[in-house]
Amino acid sequence: MLGQIDFGAKAGVPRIGDNVFLGTNSIVVGKIQIGNDVLIAPGAYVNFDVPDHSIVIGNPGKIIAKQNATRGYIASPVED
Repeated sequence: MLGQIDFGAKAGVPRIGDNVFLGTNSIVVGKIQIGNDVLIAPGAYVNFDVPDHSIVIGNPGKIIAKQNATRGYIASPVED
């Protein structure tokens, strides 16, 4: 779920980068930036910025740095 916060320091909506996988029942809320190549695990709660090449797990969310975090979750473009 992507959600808007209507008041306070994080009022606004999330900005999602490229190659981001949002797991089932994950919650991403507020004026935050989700980087590129990010996997947000099922059930994770994210109300903070997430850098590129990361996995977020848990509630509250915890960031784990990982290159190619979405490999196997997002299909690569097919080349001719």
